[in-house]
Amino acid sequence: MDITASMVNALREKTGVGMMQCKKALTETQGDIEKAIELLRKQGAAVAAKRADKDANEGAILLATGAGKAVVVEINCETDFVAKSDDFKALSKDVVDAMLSNNITTAEELMAIQVGKIDIHGRFSEVMAKIGEKITVRRLANMSFGENELVVTYSHLMGKAGAVVKLAYTGTPSDLNELNALAKDIAMQAVAFDAVALDESGVPAALVAKEREIAKEMIINEGKTKPDFVDRQVDGRVKKYLQGICLESQMFLRDNKISVKDHVKATGDKLGLSSLKIAQFMKFELGK
Repeated sequence: MDITASMVNALREKTGVGMMQCKKALTETQGDIEKAIELLRKQGAAVAAKRADKDANEGAILLATGAGKAVVVEINCETDFVAKSDDFKALSKDVVDAMLSNNITTAEELMAIQVGKIDIHGRFSEVMAKIGEKITVRRLANMSFGENELVVTYSHLMGKAGAVVKLAYTGTPSDLNELNALAKDIAMQAVAFDAVALDESGVPAALVAKEREIAKEMIINEGKTKPDFVDRQVDGRVKKYLQGICLESQMFLRDNKISVKDHVKATGDKLGLSSLKIAQFMKFELGK
């Protein structure tokens, strides 16, 4: 059958795929728009399979807050050009909206969420069919918040990294703007100083064990072999390492004479709060 311009335009409006690709899909499906849409999605899946061995290290860290929820997700693509495109941004919005509207803990759950007439997996296939690059969800996380809790997001270098910080407090802050500014500073701190955990209890045991092994080997290579001395030196170096990767024990970015934990307490006292603490934080960096 003849494939008319109006048919091509109708398919293009539904999928966003180029005119020539739409016409080809309609020709292969004998003008059936729904089958053409399905074909284009399959082509998107084929793009993903074909480019499975390609590095997808570009993309964006996306952060958002909604009613009682904050989300962060890393979406990867192959080039920075695609990461800045309208198609990638529209797909990213669909992902964030789906996460805010649903209780999602894995990428698999995300892919099954409906967006209009198709699911998120279908949306990824549509975009991949159009741009010819692999796009994937690398990781995602979310946190809830409620009364007497404040959540702030911080995006660094246009989505190359980002953090979400939740403060919990007791009382009524005398200056809510200052409390927001504090949360923003802490989110910036988490990104700038590459915080791994809130305190030592949150550091993975495997990471501590690896650092102890490295420290011990360095000390022995320095010619110090007495067991008691080596053990003390290892303990000291690991303690210093943990102070550097734990958010609360890091020196505050705007005053390197005070720790983040002590600065938070001092701010709480200043704002007339009975208590103020960092309840939770999430930090993603592109490709890490």
